Amino acid sequence: MLSRIADAMFWIGRYVERADQTARILDVTLQTITEDTPEDLPAACAAVYQIFGVEQVQDEDCTVQRVLDRLVTDRMNPSSVAGALLTARENARGVREALSTEVWESLNTTTLGLPRGVRPSRMHGAFQFAKDRCAVVNGLVDSSMTRDEAWLFLRIGQLLERVDMLARNLQDHDLEDSSSAGTVMLLRSCSAHEAYIRTYRGRVRSYRAIEFLLLDSIFPRSAVHCLSELDEALETLAKLHGNSFDRLGAAEPGRRIVGRALASLRFRALDDIIADFDEEMEQLQMVTGAVTRALGTTYFHPAH
Repeated sequence: MLSRIADAMFWIGRYVERADQTARILDVTLQTITEDTPEDLPAACAAVYQIFGVEQVQDEDCTVQRVLDRLVTDRMNPSSVAGALLTARENARGVREALSTEVWESLNTTTLGLPRGVRPSRMHGAFQFAKDRCAVVNGLVDSSMTRDEAWLFLRIGQLLERVDMLARNLQDHDLEDSSSAGTVMLLRSCSAHEAYIRTYRGRVRSYRAIEFLLLDSIFPRSAVHCLSELDEALETLAKLHGNSFDRLGAAEPGRRIVGRALASLRFRALDDIIADFDEEMEQLQMVTGAVTRALGTTYFHPAH
């Protein structure tokens, strides 16, 4: 496979997942802000920006409408819902031969249907549209593409972005907020509330919610599950290229990074992770960046 095709497939997976996760998080957080009308609205909006790594925020940007403008409909911002989907489509345009017709048409239909502007009173419909369309794209990827290299790169991108967004969301969660409302909001923004209830069958508790989101092995959006799937995909990819291990018997760089992160979560007590939670979530985000760079060196821009 050409390196440009591998690179494009990887970023299609990341950007579709980014659009989906951004819509999910904003749907919950902005609905809560508009319904509860916090005393310090600018601070609440600034906290939303912080989840997505937006640090330079002016006072005039701290309104629900401006959050929608910047993080939902700004087509020049690849981290907004519209911008991420448009970027995914542009990547798909250049590698149509590696995608099924259904996936390409679905991405095309999605970008054409994106609203140019969203008002707070109608934002839930816009978020639902984005989530539904991303689900259609991902469903078609799973049902109409062979599990070849193209699919593997797309899957790897999707899983990396899911881990990164989960870590950002958890990092923003106030561990000292033991209220059910705050924990339910966290679970809903991760699309994990119903799955959590079915697993624990009891009152929502912050400690258990964090345990579920980080360590549950069968919930498809937990950190451990995503890292396990990522390790498996990287191993399959390495075998296809005949470079599962280097001359010293060590796994290729991406797998080593993922393996360390997975072991760090699996084989440590949750109390140890929570003890320095902010730093742990920062490290998890750094893992996704390091794996992306390792993939670039190994597959996308290999040294000749």
